[in-house]
Amino acid sequence: MKFLNDLINRTSIRPQLFATVATGMVLLLVALILASTWVSDQQVRHLLIEQGKQATSNMADNSSLALLYDSPQNAETAIRSTLAFPGVSCVDIYKPDASLFYSSEKNVSVEKPDFSAITSSSRPGIFSEDSDTWKFIAPVSIKAGNRSMQDELFSSQLSEQEQLIGYVIITSSKASLKSISNGILLSNAIIAFVVGLLLLLALQKTIKRLTQPLYSISAVMQKTEQGEDVPLISTDGPLEIQHIAGAFNRMIKALAERDEELRKQNIHLEKQAVRDHLTKLINRVGFERALQTAIEECRTLDTEHALCYMDLDKFKIINDSCGHNAGDELLKNVSEIFKHHIRKDTDILSRVGGDEFALILKNCSAEKARSISENICRDIKNYRFNWDNKVFSIGVSIGIVQLDKNTGVIQDVISTVDSACYAAKEKGRGQVFVAGASASDKDNLSGETQLANRIIDYIENNKFQLHCQKTIPLNNNAGTGLHYEVQLQMTDEDGVTIPQHKLLSAAERYNLMNRIDQWVITQTLKQFNAHRQFTDVLESCTISISASSINNEQFIEFIQGQFSIFEIPPRLICFSITETTTINNISKAGQFINSAHQIGCRIALDDFVSNSSSFAYIKKMNIDYLKIHGDFFRDFVHNPVNQAMAKSINEIAHILNIRTIAENIDDKESLTALITLGIDFAQGDAVAKPVPIDECCEQA
Repeated sequence: MKFLNDLINRTSIRPQLFATVATGMVLLLVALILASTWVSDQQVRHLLIEQGKQATSNMADNSSLALLYDSPQNAETAIRSTLAFPGVSCVDIYKPDASLFYSSEKNVSVEKPDFSAITSSSRPGIFSEDSDTWKFIAPVSIKAGNRSMQDELFSSQLSEQEQLIGYVIITSSKASLKSISNGILLSNAIIAFVVGLLLLLALQKTIKRLTQPLYSISAVMQKTEQGEDVPLISTDGPLEIQHIAGAFNRMIKALAERDEELRKQNIHLEKQAVRDHLTKLINRVGFERALQTAIEECRTLDTEHALCYMDLDKFKIINDSCGHNAGDELLKNVSEIFKHHIRKDTDILSRVGGDEFALILKNCSAEKARSISENICRDIKNYRFNWDNKVFSIGVSIGIVQLDKNTGVIQDVISTVDSACYAAKEKGRGQVFVAGASASDKDNLSGETQLANRIIDYIENNKFQLHCQKTIPLNNNAGTGLHYEVQLQMTDEDGVTIPQHKLLSAAERYNLMNRIDQWVITQTLKQFNAHRQFTDVLESCTISISASSINNEQFIEFIQGQFSIFEIPPRLICFSITETTTINNISKAGQFINSAHQIGCRIALDDFVSNSSSFAYIKKMNIDYLKIHGDFFRDFVHNPVNQAMAKSINEIAHILNIRTIAENIDDKESLTALITLGIDFAQGDAVAKPVPIDECCEQA
């Protein structure tokens, strides 16, 4: 059954219909042939039997004289005429006592038949029958019509039994019946074959007419599935096919209308997808498409283009201090300045990041691109941004890469120009750096990548150095415990300490800050676990946390796991987050601060610079320490403005029950002045220089 179902499912509808109807027709025709043949056979049989009875009756009449006169000659004459009947093969005449009087055959059985059931009044009938013959019998008697003969031969009245003078048996062959039956069967079969053939031809045309529209619909559906444009199918055919075809055509029209609408929407969305909504320049997606096209043009047309990567300097200061509205306005103004230096019909300007822009200069050499970039730097440097009666100056650092027929894949090009931009920043910001212009440029360009690789090696092999710098209390309300801050140091092959800004720049660019934070936490807690006497006198140890870790949802779980492994009380650790990190991601920073407090840790806000919105954010967060930016304490004694600002920050922080820490105190005079301001803690070289963490733990 399963095989039959699979066969049906794999076969198309046309052969299924043809096979089903044709089989029914064949069975019907066979049944009709057999039925008509049987009926015809019965009719012929009845006719032959009636003929046999008639011949027997005639023979009985003709043989009466032969029996009366006992004349075999008369019997032979009568038999000869009877044998002329179709199918009659033998005639036997018997006397009343069942003895044979005469037979047309020579070798006849002498056995007397049983005629007891035959009377003078019996009608001719079948005496016996086998597969090949019938034997018909009729009584020979003196009938009333022969009264004169009766009167002549007999003087007295005869009884009914005495009227019976003999019997006649005629043997008739069934060969004619079989011949006629076979002929009828053959003729019926021929007629049925002709009729069946005509019906099959009509069936084939009918099925084709019924199924052809279905095949047309199927073919159109396949083309539609493959995305081809298809015409409407014909609605010719039966009513049901007309309905199906009409419904399909309406569906095709509706789909075509919908596709056209979607195409228009996709064009609109595609335009939006490659456009920056703020500056109306193309965005990073559009830039990468344009860059790929430019690279292919260089290869096929053997031309040269220049790619410039521009990063604004001091943008975050304006964005953080004046708000995002100010930052958005600044970006729009800067975009207009950039547009003045490009050819609108060929060059492509795009905004690829927050404050990062890219410029593709078509058919432009590296030297020409440098000249254009220097003009851009000059105009940006001379530009002044006004916001809320405040005037700001900014800058831009530009990296340049020459595009030619030997240019590699797009990812390498973007990485190279990005590195060139960083190299321009390291030259002092507001500078232009052309990748590959000189051997020294190549060294500078690859320096940050090499540094990132070294950072990975230092993390995996524990080569970093941890130092602790002591933070001292400036009043009696700070308690008696010790306060330290952990600092990370890295040295090159010659043992020279790598500047902190270079280390952090490479780590941030290559997304390594989260791994560095985890390494610092693990190694710090490991040292504390090995020096339990240090944790007994420790009040707080500050560990800086990057924005990358704040945004990592699994970072707080990592911290909990480390506390559990090393069995260090969380209250001893204070996590430090910069003000910029906090403001740039208020939601994530707030979640981290709340989670850290739930564990039992404390939080310090680092590099704090007072502005109109800073304290509004602080009021919403559970901050324990406020680390005032070190810029306020440079030449602190002789700068009354910085003194006033530091005093103001300290007073507001105390109102919010937040302790204050003065950073980067490098001279004793500033340290003394801080005490009079009421600041709680001080940190810097004038307080204590950083020492390796193991030495710090052992000295406690």
